[in-house]
Amino acid sequence: MRLQNNINVFAGDTRNQAQQAERNRQADGAQENGKNKTFYAGNFLVEFPLKDRIAQRKAQAQERAMKIIGDAWDADRVLDNEINDRQERIRELRVDNADALESLKEFRQMEDELREGFGVAPDSEEQMDLELLKRYVPGYKPTEEEKERLDKIRENGLTEYQSRALELDKAASYYRKLIASNNESVYDESKIVEGIRAERVKFHGMLDAQGQAEDVLAASRDEVIGMVADEAKEHLDEEQEKREEQAEAIEEKREEQEEILEEREERQEELEDLIKDMPVEETMDMNQTIEDVKQQVQKVLNEAKLLEEDIKGAKVDLNV
Repeated sequence: MRLQNNINVFAGDTRNQAQQAERNRQADGAQENGKNKTFYAGNFLVEFPLKDRIAQRKAQAQERAMKIIGDAWDADRVLDNEINDRQERIRELRVDNADALESLKEFRQMEDELREGFGVAPDSEEQMDLELLKRYVPGYKPTEEEKERLDKIRENGLTEYQSRALELDKAASYYRKLIASNNESVYDESKIVEGIRAERVKFHGMLDAQGQAEDVLAASRDEVIGMVADEAKEHLDEEQEKREEQAEAIEEKREEQEEILEEREERQEELEDLIKDMPVEETMDMNQTIEDVKQQVQKVLNEAKLLEEDIKGAKVDLNV
């Protein structure tokens, strides 16, 4: 038996008492006529544990999305911190180089003062020999002419000016080596920073994390919609089952009433036949009262096991 044609489901808050009363009235009418009914899925959030499950699922999705963003953010901050640390190191190295250059400048001034004090001309042979001695350091490959000149210098020995100038140059060499080492470090740090930036552009960590977080939230929304739909379907199935059971009970009651009606009609016919065939002339005389006739009719009814109301409206013609 079909009890309804359409079922509309609305999600929303339906706690208003007037609306609730109207829905209850409509639900009662649906049990009688089986017409279209409207159910409000918003009620399921109050009447069933669905509300807590939805809140829990949303909280889990938001927590996961925030973790994805947070992890990407932390990873990005790690890269930023590393870049900042290396750039700070580069700045420190360049400051050291600037200080070292100032120190070298001071040493050159002291050498100039020393040369002027000994009265050595800048283009003199003694000064040229000094410059050759400065260049002759481990790893330096002199020409044949320079080798001959170095042998002659060793043979003749160093002048006092050359000895003191070489001591100054040896002290200044520390700053030259420091500058060279710092320059190498600056180059290495700069290459690392460039590599980090290149990898960041390639992988788009934050953008990818944002997309993943949005996917998580979208999946959560779909799941919540499914949960509401499933809960609504389950509730509607229960309502449908109740209506079918009520319909079956009504049908059984109707069939029972029809059987009672048929039985009453049969009893009515039997009663009429009994009254018709009853030999009134032989069973009562002229002095028999109407009450006696009623008692005899009631006796017949009792024998037929009929209630008095089952033959309401039956008339007995006492003049027969």
